[in-house]
Amino acid sequence: MSKHYTKIAMIALAIASLTFASCGAKKDSDMSGNINKGNMDSQAAMDQAAMDKAAADRAAAEKAAADKAANMAAMPSTNSAYFAFDSAVIDDAGKMALTAYATWLNNNTDVNVTVEGNCDERGSREYNLALGEERAKSVRDVLVSNGVAASRIDTVSFGEERPVCTRSGEACWAQNRRGDVVNR
Repeated sequence: MSKHYTKIAMIALAIASLTFASCGAKKDSDMSGNINKGNMDSQAAMDQAAMDKAAADRAAAEKAAADKAANMAAMPSTNSAYFAFDSAVIDDAGKMALTAYATWLNNNTDVNVTVEGNCDERGSREYNLALGEERAKSVRDVLVSNGVAASRIDTVSFGEERPVCTRSGEACWAQNRRGDVVNR
């Protein structure tokens, strides 16, 4: 009988060992499941934070682009001053246009400009280059007198090389005697 009890005890011990082993394995798998679930929750939170940051960055970039577009839309429609024949003196209409442009430039301090001096076809090439330079400087002086930093303004003379009107006659020549403010 003792063999019989020994066999039963051995079977009971084996069953108990298997039961405990399976409980331990289940407990380990539950723990690794909890760890994995915690890792997945952390990763999901990090992914969501990254998506939120990307969305906020996109929104900020879109707002900056919209603000810049609004500022550009508010830019004065006239960026030129016109001159009388053989003159670098800006008339009142030109001063008003340039004052409006200076105001816009003062509100958009990241914009630098080049003032281009132009002439009509009459006169020598050298004379027109010199007169174009005087006209460009006259335009620059009006912008500076209205608060635009001189360091933001370059000048260049194109003389008679860049006409907007290629016909001959006073009406056409008057369009070519100008100083243009060009954003760069």
